[in-house]
Amino acid sequence: MTRYVPILLGALLIVGLTIPQIYITDRLSGTNVSAEQRAELLKLVPKDFGDWHGEDKPVDPLVQKSAGAVGAVSRNYRNARTGEHVDLWLIVGHARDVAFHTPDICYPSSGFEARGKENAVYPLVMPGRPDTPMWTNTFFKEDVSGRALLRVFWTWYNPESPEHKDKVVWEAPKNARWFFGNTRALYKMYFTSEARDGLETADQSVCVRFAKDFLPEVDKALLSMYGKAPAEDGANAAGGQPAASVAAATAPGENTKTEAPPAK
Repeated sequence: MTRYVPILLGALLIVGLTIPQIYITDRLSGTNVSAEQRAELLKLVPKDFGDWHGEDKPVDPLVQKSAGAVGAVSRNYRNARTGEHVDLWLIVGHARDVAFHTPDICYPSSGFEARGKENAVYPLVMPGRPDTPMWTNTFFKEDVSGRALLRVFWTWYNPESPEHKDKVVWEAPKNARWFFGNTRALYKMYFTSEARDGLETADQSVCVRFAKDFLPEVDKALLSMYGKAPAEDGANAAGGQPAASVAAATAPGENTKTEAPPAK
């Protein structure tokens, strides 16, 4: 009888290794919607809404590839009323790539130092909407070009989640790669801004104020896959304000002071 023990243990080992592999690959996927199809929705993410005016930033193909992004939006938003800036990095791709590359990995590899020993979850709560937890940390760098202190928030949306069918629910799990498993088209979103000083809290970050304005608009765009939010003609998706009116309120030639993040 004991001679069968090694065989039994070997079989259990194979099964134990196979189940996680199936979970984080495309096998047994519950949807036929590809990341390429989902990437098309990023074209609907509005540049202009409320007091915010967005300007697209070039996306380095190498950065996009290393991030596993099939589609990507890199954009700087300026508030025409306050002059505040927020950088948006919104991508979609397979979970095996998109769940892995997070700011606490990307920023240190680009010379930044994380100020917090651990990332913290910021629980963004908005009336009438699902809670939006976001990971956050601040990253500091000083070199010949000067000093940079950036506050970064990041979160994910899984359109394949059976629990949140036909809803956009952003999540911030501790182990994103395991949590999102074999999701073929996982969205990841960064909000980045320059912190005023080392004492600025997450609550005080302009990213939080931007997120409260932006989330209803981006959710509306992403829900278009279900035909629930048709694009509006002649106006931006936010509240019907034409893009030109917001752009006119933006001072010409003014650039963001925020250093471009190592978007991954």
